[in-house]
Order: sequence, then structure tokens, then C-alpha cells
Amino acid sequence: MAADPPILTTEHAGVSANAASAFRPDIQGLRAIAVLSVVLFHAGRSFPSGGFAGVDIFFVISGYLITGILLGEMQQQKFSLTAFYERRVRRLFPALFTLLAVVLLVGLALLPPSYMKDLARNTFTTIFFASNFDFFSHVGYFDADAQNLPLLHTWSLAVEEQFYIFFPLLLFALYTFMRRRLRVALAILALVSLAACAWMVRHSPEAAFYLAPFRAFELLIGATIARLEFPATSQRVRDTVSLLGLAAIAAGLLLLREDDLFPGALALIPCLGAGAVLFAGAGGSSLGGRLISGPVFTYFGNLSYSLYLWHWPVLVFARFALLREPNVFESAFLVALSIALATLSWRFIERPFLKRRGNPWRAIGSGLALMAAGSAIAFALVRLQGAPQRFSPAAQQIFQAANDFSPQRERCHNLMGALRAYADDCVLGDSTATPHIAVWGDSYGVELAEALAERLGPRGQSLIEVTESFCAPAIGPSNPLSHLCDAQNRIDDHALLTDDRIQTIVFAAHFATYNHAQAIVLHSFARAVRAAARAGKRIILIDAMPIAPFDAPAALGLVQQRGQALTAYGQSRLEFEREAAIASPAIAALARETHAVIVHPAALLCDTSLCHTFMVGRGVLYFNRDHLSMAGARLLTEHIPL
Repeated sequence: MAADPPILTTEHAGVSANAASAFRPDIQGLRAIAVLSVVLFHAGRSFPSGGFAGVDIFFVISGYLITGILLGEMQQQKFSLTAFYERRVRRLFPALFTLLAVVLLVGLALLPPSYMKDLARNTFTTIFFASNFDFFSHVGYFDADAQNLPLLHTWSLAVEEQFYIFFPLLLFALYTFMRRRLRVALAILALVSLAACAWMVRHSPEAAFYLAPFRAFELLIGATIARLEFPATSQRVRDTVSLLGLAAIAAGLLLLREDDLFPGALALIPCLGAGAVLFAGAGGSSLGGRLISGPVFTYFGNLSYSLYLWHWPVLVFARFALLREPNVFESAFLVALSIALATLSWRFIERPFLKRRGNPWRAIGSGLALMAAGSAIAFALVRLQGAPQRFSPAAQQIFQAANDFSPQRERCHNLMGALRAYADDCVLGDSTATPHIAVWGDSYGVELAEALAERLGPRGQSLIEVTESFCAPAIGPSNPLSHLCDAQNRIDDHALLTDDRIQTIVFAAHFATYNHAQAIVLHSFARAVRAAARAGKRIILIDAMPIAPFDAPAALGLVQQRGQALTAYGQSRLEFEREAAIASPAIAALARETHAVIVHPAALLCDTSLCHTFMVGRGVLYFNRDHLSMAGARLLTEHIPL
């Protein structure tokens, strides 16, 4: 997300293939809009709902500025890879490595061992601008919740720097051999990347989000515009283009949502909006540009890189200190703290290094030395397994509950990378017995299936586990983010309803995780339950599940370390009832209609004021924030009538 340095934008903002222009405050305004949108979104996750698209705006700005600078140097025959990478080192390294040092120190004070180990690994990959591959490979059910990773935001730095490993040479080749068709070549490359992203976002959303080839079109939009000059026309046209650009940016930031298929084609809304503002400001002033050129915009534009770096670790470490999400007043304080840290970083770290001039190889050599030292420290912390000796034996034992999930999860749970045939679903319990029960659910059914199998096995009975990640049992639309989910449900529904061995189906899903699609998923879920009832199956429905305010093993281990009561930590009953307000009444009505049995987790886990995450005699009831541990699943399945 790091755009080019303020000192470069002051000297070179708007440099195109044909001319250089003076300092462009509209670019600083775009930076301010982008970074503040990201910060506010991360702080509140509600407004602006599409604030995450600020990163995409930054990519466009970065592609525009870098291309303009490189083309200007090529025109003057001053292009130098050494000079280019020396500028990147001076731009990125001082603030980034300061941040990494602080984050590691704070992590040692706050983070449980598994999180500290993850942080050390993330630090190592961040140093080599490869953290996007790290998060793409590791963020999942068995890793730290992505929202609790202090360096998660560095994926965008990695994407940008990977792009710039190859782009200068590519641009030089295009400029040398296709100078007259350079715009066309850049536009074609952008379209190819966009098409690949649009396909990938439906087949592997994580790859589309994290990997550089599928984000390159955003930088290439900026690169293409850098080759354009705004035509000689009326000022009204220039103003109109800039205002339309701002309107598109506003639409993207206010209307996009986390559960949209993004980036893909939807990313064009903020990206083309930013491109329009940049284009309208080329070679002249625009009304839209003037609207975002005031001192406040300029101030936050200057802070944009440092503010982006500091805000996310501040928010993450606050969650570990509070063991919950910050409230609105705490979030406001954390945003203010992030701005203060960013101001200090910009004033005393960024600017001094950006102003320095000297031997480029000295700057590059210093950068390599920082990379070597930082990676050695990070590697040592990984080898130390996150330094668990920082915590008492009792706290370390509680942390181990993060491993208390079904031993069959990896083998039997479908992560939805591909469709699974019904014949390949696991039979649990007595492997010699004919299964007469099926647990059909999303990931919330995995531990329930294993705990039920523990009851059935000694009786000489078995069950079939039919569970798919983030895919509620349903007939019809069930997950707008997975094109495989509906197809998998068609396979499972037909097989379960026609399998005469199966007499009872346990339906398990956590509807709150489907966000804005919850009502649609509940409707499709009800169709599946009704179809099972018509087929003569006995139905058992698992009602809404309480969730912990934070990753439960991590939080409870820290509670233990702080000498506080384990039984006093959990989700408030009022908060649970608010989250269950849509699903629970729908499930109750469906149970009455189909004569199904309902099992109420809240009746077992909650008292009048608190939904517990720890129970004396049972232990930790969740293996992360929202999935029951085997201890919790055994408690729940004891109340499922067999």
C-alpha cells in the first residue's frame, strides 16, 4: 500500500511521458481518502463498509506515480535500476523496520506463544516482501484468526514490491520496442490481470485477494493513465471527469461490503474513480482535485504510509490487551494514537531518510543489512516456538486448548477446495456398523460429529460426517462467496435423502458468520430441512451458538496469567441474543413446522448474564473464538437424543 514518497511527489507528482508538472495536492488528497478509509474501516468494521478498497486506490496512485517517474527518466536517458531500488529502500525501510522492531517487542509482552510464533514468521516474510504468500498459505481454521495478526496489513506492501521487481524492466522493454503503442500494451496487460482476477475471485478468493498477478491490474490502471495527457478541452469537461471520479470513489467506499466478490470487477469502481481524478489533474487543475486539496487532506496524505503501517498493529494489540473488540470510544482513542505515532514516524523517521542523498549502493547495502539482522531475530523466535517460557505452566496448559479439535478434522472436513463425493465422506464411530445418523453442516458440525461418534462407537453404531467449510447445509443459495457450495449441497442433499440407511440428520450451521446473506442462507437451510422431513428423516437442529469475545484459548491463558477468574470470561448474554435475533426464531419456527428436535447451546453454555468459555470440570469450551473444542462439543452432544 505504500505509495511513492512525499518528497518524490513534491518534485515529480504527475510526471508523464511528455512533461513534468508541479506538486499535485490532489494526489495527496487521494492518499488521505485512501488511508483514512482503511483506518476507519479497520477500527469499526461498519463505516465506511467498503473502506478496505482504500488499498486499491493506493495501488492506482502508486502505479501512476512510479510509471510517470520511470518514463520521465527514460525520456531523459537517466533510467537506472540501482537508483530506482535505492529510492524504494529509502522510502520503505526506515519506517517499516522501526515498526517491525516495536511490534516484536510489544508482541513479546502481550502475545501467547502460538501468536508470537506466527508474528515472528510473519516478520520474516514481511522483511522479504513475501508476507502475502505467508497469509495466503497459512491463514485458515488452524491458524491465528486473521484479525489478530499484527502484520496482516503488510500483504499489500508485498504485492506492490513484487510488482516492482519486474515492472521497471518490463516498462523499459515496452518503451524501447513499443513506444508508440505503450498505452495499448499497458492497457492490455491490465485487462489480462483483471480477467484473471475476475475468474480467480470465484474459484479461490484468497488467491485473488493476496497474490500480485491478480492485483496487478490496479497498478496497471495507474500506469496506463500516467501515459495519457488530458485533452485540450473546456475546463468544464475536466471538472466533470474529476467529480465523476470522486463519485465513483465514494460509491466504492460506501456501498461495497466485505462479503462481496472482491477484488474482481467490483474493484474497478474505486480504481477507475481514482484514475479519473488523476487523469483530470494531469496538466491542469480540476474542481474535484481542488475539493480534496485542503491542508487536512495534505496532512493525512503526507502521513499515509506511516499511518497505514502503525494503525493495524495498534488495533490488534488493543484486542489482546482488552481480550475483546474495542468499543466506539476505545476505537476513537486508538485511531488518535495511530495518528500520533504516524506523525512521529513521518516527522522523525520518514522525512529525514527521504531527504538524504548519497551513494545509492550505501542505502541498498544498509537495507540488506537490516534485512539480515531482522530475519535472524525473527527466525530465532520461530525456532523458540514463540518463547512459551514467558508464561506460567497453568497458562501454557490453557493455551494448548487451541489443539483440542477433532482428530478427524483434516481427514473428514471438506475445506471446499473441490467437490467431494458422498461416498468419500467419513464414517465415524464403529467402523463395522452401518451408519444411521448423519451430521450435515458447515465447520461447526465437525467437533459435534466426532463427539457424537464417541458416544455411538461403544454402542456398536456409527454416523456419517458431511461437513463443508463455510457452507451451510441448504437447498439453494447458501454462500455467495463460494461457487462450489451450492454444487456440493446438491450432491449432499440428494445423497442423504435417498440413503435409506440414514434415519436421523443433525443440521449444524453458524448463521451469524454469513453476515448480510444470513436471511438468504436461512431460507435455503429451511428448504433442506423440509425436504429431509418429507423424506421421513428424523431432524435434529442445533440452535444459534454463542461465540467468545476473542480467541478463547489465547484469552483464557492471558486471563490465567493475569490472575483473573476463568469462569468470568465470555460473551455477554445480551450480545449473544442480539447476534441470534435472526437465526433463533427462524430455527424455532422451522422446528415446529417439521417436528424437529432443537438442541440449545445457550442453555448449556450461558447463565442469565454470561455465555462461558470455560467450565470447571470441562475446561476450555472453544478451540478458537467460535468453534467448540472437543470439551465443548462433548458437553453439547450429551444433550442430543440418540
